[in-house]
Amino acid sequence: MRQGSSELVKVLSGSFERELTVNVFTGTDRVLVDERFESWQVDSGLSGRVCSDGSGVLVHASVGGESLVPVGTRGVLSPFRARVEPVVTVRAGGFSESVSLGVFRVTGVPSASDSTVLFDGRELVVASRVGLKFFSLDEDVERWGFRFPEQSPVGASAYGEIRRITGMPVEVTVPDVALPAVKVWEAKQGGRLDAVHELGRILGGTAVVNSRGAWVVVPDEVGDPVATLRLGELGTVLDVADEIDTDTVYNEVVGSFEDANGNPFYSVAAVSVGDLAVTGPYGRNTRYYASDLVKTQAQGDAAVQSVLDLSIGSQVYDVQVQCHMHPLIEVGDVVALEGWSRPLVGQVRAVKLSDSAYMNVTLRVHRELS
Repeated sequence: MRQGSSELVKVLSGSFERELTVNVFTGTDRVLVDERFESWQVDSGLSGRVCSDGSGVLVHASVGGESLVPVGTRGVLSPFRARVEPVVTVRAGGFSESVSLGVFRVTGVPSASDSTVLFDGRELVVASRVGLKFFSLDEDVERWGFRFPEQSPVGASAYGEIRRITGMPVEVTVPDVALPAVKVWEAKQGGRLDAVHELGRILGGTAVVNSRGAWVVVPDEVGDPVATLRLGELGTVLDVADEIDTDTVYNEVVGSFEDANGNPFYSVAAVSVGDLAVTGPYGRNTRYYASDLVKTQAQGDAAVQSVLDLSIGSQVYDVQVQCHMHPLIEVGDVVALEGWSRPLVGQVRAVKLSDSAYMNVTLRVHRELS
């Protein structure tokens, strides 16, 4: 969740005005501040390789007749050097607070033009309009390949490897785990980002870069809500709670593992009583599971039981919500929805922000199975 004051949270539950501007960076130097940004959008999701992407048109009023239209690698808005920071400012009465949506890498300039006037026989630029495409900072890792296959250090942990191979800050959101053996990361297109995503799965979630420019792991399991979304009069909810799909409701899990000496062993967990019992009318729906982290029979038995409990304890489905803009919400946050016909709590899997007063959110909700 992005940072905001308690007063801002109160304001977001009522009526407010919002405005988005951008700051522009070259390296760590902020070269432009509070530039107007039009026709913008920022889309984030947990299903893509890079978490967030966006676009918009920066409108710069020239002070000394300068142009901001980039030429190749030159210019502060050149995609070969520029980073942008979209900032949402929320106002209500005498209250005003700004929220950074994060720093993004500019990857393209789809359009650019100058408005000019003639003055004393010279043509002067009075304004520049530059269209920008940008991605979250995991794009840097996507582009940065391994020069040759790399091995993880002996005794490395999953979070330690994310720090090492990205060179970026890491915020610990789930318990760290030791890598079971030396891992070899391939030297291929996107291989460094593939490695980070694999480490995220080892940690039990999805690795993404948050608005503070740090790697986090969004856990697969839905926790307690940290914020409330407001539906509003124009809000919509496409709820598919009445749809039931049993394909992923497993009542038997078979684990296949190897011990520290490379000898195979197996673990099985199954539902023995109730509506989902393997001997009942539902029959058997078997899932197979393997993990490099499991090295003993006890670990294997615990692992398959955990997978089984997750399967029979809940089934996930996605709910599409259009609600009032809430700039503090990021993908991975668990939120409650206010104003719907029934209580709804889910994990934000995708969020689309734009210059609209509403935003679109995909919530992953758990349906409990008895």
